[in-house]
Amino acid sequence: MFKIRSFMLAVALLAPSSMSFAQAGAGAPYGARDPVACPSLKQANPPSPQQAALLVRCKREHANSGSGELWLMEKTVVSSVGPAQHFTTLYNVIVMAEADTTKPVHVIGGSWTWAICKSRKDAGYGGGNPDLNCRETPVAAASGGCWHTTAGEWACVMNGTSSPSRQGTRAPQ
Repeated sequence: MFKIRSFMLAVALLAPSSMSFAQAGAGAPYGARDPVACPSLKQANPPSPQQAALLVRCKREHANSGSGELWLMEKTVVSSVGPAQHFTTLYNVIVMAEADTTKPVHVIGGSWTWAICKSRKDAGYGGGNPDLNCRETPVAAASGGCWHTTAGEWACVMNGTSSPSRQGTRAPQ
């Protein structure tokens, strides 16, 4: 019984949370900046395009221990924040974690470039240049939404189709 409880506790502690936290120091093995932290944005009005871009980045940027990659968003632009619409407008389009379904949602559009990096150590294997350990992948036409969470904070996400990657780029600083 003790082994089962210990296993369940370990699973609970290691399971990903719906909250996004900056991973302090996560960029160091890649020679890159850390993923951005999510700000607490509690306001009545929808996020500005700049605020929405930050909320998109902080939800998506991360170091992935499974793949050994660091995923960062560069040149992130939210070009539009649409008018208030009923929650069901985006219900089947995007995952709105912890959404307050009684509040309106706002459709957003924009673009970004993924910077997907492997560690400097991994990039150096076989004589590779550890300073050119990333690839850049543009996402030119993205769409998504912003919504109020049950905690009263704004959250935003965008998805889009990636263009071909450019290999051998420097890590974002």
